[in-house]
Amino acid sequence: MNAPDEPLADLRHHWGSAYNIQHIGELWLAQRLDKSRATVSAKTPGGLLAKIRDDYAAQPVPRQAGPGVDG
Repeated sequence: MNAPDEPLADLRHHWGSAYNIQHIGELWLAQRLDKSRATVSAKTPGGLLAKIRDDYAAQPVPRQAGPGVDG
């Protein structure tokens, strides 16, 4: 994995069950996977992580259960 891909992979690993996370050009985006589909954005992966944490703390997103997980 290339160094530029690592922050995206890390964000998706930790938050991908609650947010659709994208890196498009110079913009980092996270869209909630609940009914609201609300989106937060930032110019850096660290900035996006802070916004995801704030958004999740204010209103947690139900997590999608993975294979073999009771939910």
